[in-house]
Amino acid sequence: MKCILNTFMFLQGKALNAVASENVKVLVVGNPCNTNALICMKNAPRIPKKNFHALTRLDENRAKCQLALKAGVFYDNVSNVTIWGNHSTTQVPDFVNAKIHGKPVTEVIKDKKWLEEEFTETVQKRGGALIKKWGRSSAASTAVSIADAMKSLVTPTREGDWFSSAVYTEGNPYGIDNDLIFSMPCRSKGDGDYEIVPDLQINEWLATRIKKSEEELISERSCVAHLIGQDNGYCDLTEDTRLPGEQ
Repeated sequence: MKCILNTFMFLQGKALNAVASENVKVLVVGNPCNTNALICMKNAPRIPKKNFHALTRLDENRAKCQLALKAGVFYDNVSNVTIWGNHSTTQVPDFVNAKIHGKPVTEVIKDKKWLEEEFTETVQKRGGALIKKWGRSSAASTAVSIADAMKSLVTPTREGDWFSSAVYTEGNPYGIDNDLIFSMPCRSKGDGDYEIVPDLQINEWLATRIKKSEEELISERSCVAHLIGQDNGYCDLTEDTRLPGEQ
């Protein structure tokens, strides 16, 4: 299935390049969505690279829900949540820069062990847990998150806040490899465009995990080198990087 999806995105990119408007916005949901978005983008050179996204808004929404439940607040009281990296179990839900009622999460939820372990793992594996429980994927939640993601590009981002989207990393301010689709904090003026939010605090805990997700995406990129115009690709991944149970 993974190979079929990769090839489909190769063909989809070619089709977009041939007939789509240069202003088209492309949001890839089929997993592995980060690398599928990269394949699509590389095969549509006529379309600006900034117009390609992979969906990590579902992960952001899940992270906000977990923080709200733990703090005993409403979902919309949680802000500034970032999902870093790949839509896989290496994704990094960022509680370091997140806020509840405008205060740092770490001042509201003082259980550091819960934040670093249970919260992080719950968000990383939430999709698989729901499939195991219900026997099917969370299609409705995914649909809502797709709408949220697109809405964030056509609605001005609230002052001081941001949203998560996996975007092309060229020129990014965090030192991530410049040729990946990588989830980062973004903000928009509501014109369909976005910018990556700079200067977030990256402590050692975050940096270590962000690096792991980056390395995974570099490995995925190497596996699909033949689909993105690169030579000498090889695949050293020993397991499926998609979230458990997700297709």
